Amino acid sequence: MNVSETYLLDLLNQKKQLGFRLLYQEYYRTMVSFGSRYLHRTEVVEDIVQELFSDMWKRDLRFDSFPRLRTFLYTSVRNACLNELKRERVRTDYLLSIREEDLVEEPDDRAQVEEEVYRMLFSVIEQLPRRCKEVFEYHLEGKKNEEIAALLNISIATVKTQKNRAMNLLREQMGDLYLIAVLLHVL
Repeated sequence: MNVSETYLLDLLNQKKQLGFRLLYQEYYRTMVSFGSRYLHRTEVVEDIVQELFSDMWKRDLRFDSFPRLRTFLYTSVRNACLNELKRERVRTDYLLSIREEDLVEEPDDRAQVEEEVYRMLFSVIEQLPRRCKEVFEYHLEGKKNEEIAALLNISIATVKTQKNRAMNLLREQMGDLYLIAVLLHVL
């Protein structure tokens, strides 16, 4: 690191943008690498780390030593990764229960549910803000963040932010149907 830990800590405690930029530049890759030990999907880990830095900027955090700051970073990434693993386990368990029910329910019922999920999904997507909608539609087409960024001439960070924004809005608007959309591999 080109700047002293004390100087960086002072910048962060004063909520100076330069401090957060330096911290991000120094620790982003390290945090992604660390998080990848828990989750083997780099894109998810990148989102977790990006969200951590974003939350740090929004919150009024103060650190009395650099080791405590590092501990905070590593602990936050680890906990977020473990929470994601728990959510994945819940999704998997739910998917298994849905598949068991599929054996019992009428074939038309599943088609009806899928149709309702798609109808609701596309209705909500139409209501998204313009840039958010563009990014999310490319995501649904299976394009990677880098491709979307190039197509729309925006940064990869903006792509990730817009995708997260879209997912949060979909989750809010769709309620329980959001989880069904995820399980149907729509999202």
